[in-house]
Amino acid sequence: MRFIGLLLAAAVAVWVYTDARKRGFKTLAAVGWMLGVFLLMIVFLPLYLFIRARKVKQIEVLTPCKYCGKYYEGTPLYCPNCGHKVGGYSFKEE
Repeated sequence: MRFIGLLLAAAVAVWVYTDARKRGFKTLAAVGWMLGVFLLMIVFLPLYLFIRARKVKQIEVLTPCKYCGKYYEGTPLYCPNCGHKVGGYSFKEE
């Protein structure tokens, strides 16, 4: 029965490591979370899940330029590909 518990703790710890690496944690931090979850899961797993939820990556929406058709992210004033004005206020209709 203890063997199954250790296997389960190891599987969850490995998942925490891979998830932390995917979310941009450095290797040392990911290993720290993995060891913490393996050794004291009742404390570190809820803590990791709480931090994980707060550190959600924002998904950038790509917008096509109406002049060149290439996609850009964010809200720049000018298209990074062709240089036409794509953001900000404009008084003339284009």
